[in-house]
Amino acid sequence: MYGKTYLIIYVKQFRILFSFLHFQMSSRFGPRAVGSDGSDFRHRQKVATHYRDSVLNKYRMKVTLSLHALLLFLIWAKLSVYALRWFDFTLHFVSSIQMPQPEFWEYWWIFSFIPSWLTVDAMQRNDSSAILKAYFLFLICGLFPIAIGAGLNLNELVTYTKHGRAEELFYDFPVVVIRYIFFAIALQVHVFAMYFCTKLGQAWQKATSGMSEANYPDSSLSNAKRQ
Repeated sequence: MYGKTYLIIYVKQFRILFSFLHFQMSSRFGPRAVGSDGSDFRHRQKVATHYRDSVLNKYRMKVTLSLHALLLFLIWAKLSVYALRWFDFTLHFVSSIQMPQPEFWEYWWIFSFIPSWLTVDAMQRNDSSAILKAYFLFLICGLFPIAIGAGLNLNELVTYTKHGRAEELFYDFPVVVIRYIFFAIALQVHVFAMYFCTKLGQAWQKATSGMSEANYPDSSLSNAKRQ
C-alpha cells in the first residue's frame, strides 16, 4: 500500500521535473539548449512559420493546378478533334462530334501548361526565382489570352442576351455561354495560381533569410545596430 503511494508520488515529481527542464531548455530566457547559444530562437520560430505557410500554399497550389489541368484537357481534346480532321482521319466518332470552331486565343492559351510545369518543378526545390517566372508566365500565357477571348466574344454574348440568338450551337446549347463559363473558371484558376505563386515565393525567401540569420546571428545583430 505504502509502496504504491511512494511510487505514485515519485512519478509525479519526475513529471514535474521533466516539464520544468523541458520548458527551461526551450525558452530563450532560460538555459540554452545543447548546440545553441539561444540567439537564434526568433529566427527558428520564423523559419517554422514560413515552413508551415509553404506547406499550406503548396497544397492549395496543387488543387489549383489540378483544375488547370482539367481545363487544359478540355481545350486539347477540342483542338485534337480538328487536328484529326485536318489530317483526314475519317473516324466515325470524330466526324460525328459537333465541335465549335476553335479560336486563335485557344492556341495561345494551351501554352499555359508551361507555367504549371514550372510551378511543380519550383515546389519540389523551393525555388523562389522559378516561381517568379511561373507568375509572369501565368499572366502572359493564361490571363492575356483569356482576356482577349472574352473581349472578342463580347458582342455575341450581348446579342444572345438581348435577342436570344447564338451564332454557334453545341448540341443545341449556345457556344458563347459555354465559352464565358470557361472564361470565368479559367480566370479564377489563373488569379489563384498567381496569388499562391506570390505567397510561396515570399515564404521561401523569408525562410532562406531566416536560416541565414540563424547561422550568422552576429552579422544580423550588427546590421540591426547600423539601421
